[in-house]
Amino acid sequence: MQLTRAILVGLVVLLGAGEAAAQRLPFTWDVPKVIETVDVPGIMKAGGVPVKLRSVKSAERPEVILQHMVDRFEAWGFYIPPKRTQWLKEPQLTALDTERLISYTFIIQPNPDGSTTVVLGEANLALAQPPSSPIAPVFPGAKNVMHSDLEVARTLSFRVPASTTSPDVEGFYRKQLIQQGYTEAEPNIYRKGNEELLVTVHPAKGAYLSVTVMRRISAEGTRPPDAH
Repeated sequence: MQLTRAILVGLVVLLGAGEAAAQRLPFTWDVPKVIETVDVPGIMKAGGVPVKLRSVKSAERPEVILQHMVDRFEAWGFYIPPKRTQWLKEPQLTALDTERLISYTFIIQPNPDGSTTVVLGEANLALAQPPSSPIAPVFPGAKNVMHSDLEVARTLSFRVPASTTSPDVEGFYRKQLIQQGYTEAEPNIYRKGNEELLVTVHPAKGAYLSVTVMRRISAEGTRPPDAH
């Protein structure tokens, strides 16, 4: 009897140790009733922070998914801001793993067919870098700097206060890119060899301008100049 009791106590201790070890493993998403998963290729950067995104479609109701995700964050001991869920157009919540400095965000989007799309994001704050980009120079004072590295093109995007005019931004890139050996083939389109950079500026919500610099391989850049 004493031997059996000792074995049971040992099993309880081992199970407890196993659960504690599991808590130290990297966090994994667990959305109920997943129908399909869509991975977003590449890693984006927001304000110098690497961000991984993916999306899943679930057969579960939004309110059930919301509670499940909140419970999971709490079970892992993540820090959840006092404001908790943001009830904007779509409910969303961000929690922070204070040990690994990784923030986890989910956004819930109900679909007309009764399914629910859940966008999942992971931002590795431990790998944050000052706003910069290998794509093109970053305009001084830029906010919400983000760049994506996809197969078809590499994109740098950010916002600047509306007190900064479009000619200010365009003039900055004209000077910087020409110094780097680019030629302005057309207004706000720069080429060097087979590389092409396109600079676009347009009004954004609030008192801001939205700026995008897209870098891609241009077939035209490889063509010989026209004979005169």
